[in-house]
Amino acid sequence: MQPELIETILVDAEQRVPLLDRHLKRLEASCKDLGYVWAGRAVEGDIMIAATSLVTPGAHRLRLLVARDGSRQIQTAMLPPLPAVQEVMLAPETLRSTEPLLRYKTTHRPWYTKTIEWLPSHPHIFDLLYLNERGELCEGSRSNVYLRLDGDWYTPPVDSGCLPGVQRAELLETGNVEERVLTLADLHAADEIRLSNALRGWFPVVLRET
Repeated sequence: MQPELIETILVDAEQRVPLLDRHLKRLEASCKDLGYVWAGRAVEGDIMIAATSLVTPGAHRLRLLVARDGSRQIQTAMLPPLPAVQEVMLAPETLRSTEPLLRYKTTHRPWYTKTIEWLPSHPHIFDLLYLNERGELCEGSRSNVYLRLDGDWYTPPVDSGCLPGVQRAELLETGNVEERVLTLADLHAADEIRLSNALRGWFPVVLRET
């Protein structure tokens, strides 16, 4: 069975989709790179119909799945608020930076299976952070990672082995962060650690050692 492409999208309390253009741009690029049918403006229409049809108050998570033939399905759920303090830990496994599908958001993510199964029973941990085979910091199973070093914010380059997230793209384009190869030593030396994803924005976390 062919993996499906995924876009996990925030619909805010006013039924707006703040990062819609970036989601569509990434999805179109993924379709073209991987040989999936791209349905163009119809995809945007599906998302907006689903977003404006939500009746429960508050922010929602919209999950768009696209099959190789271009067929689509959308799932929505309420987005609960995060607890005030979020923690991260290091994943025991490493990522292989040359794995091509790390750069695409798909349903084929076997390298994150153990983390995805572990996280629900550890609600105080938002994510596990991965290193690659060279000891470089990559990403979390559901987030990009950022370190503040000497007053500036840095995030790993895609070549280290990470998904080019839409919130990450926004932060890079606006000059809030720069790309730089980061190490475990940098993680421990950082003045602050943040994560980002399309649902939760850009937010601080605390590294938990054990």
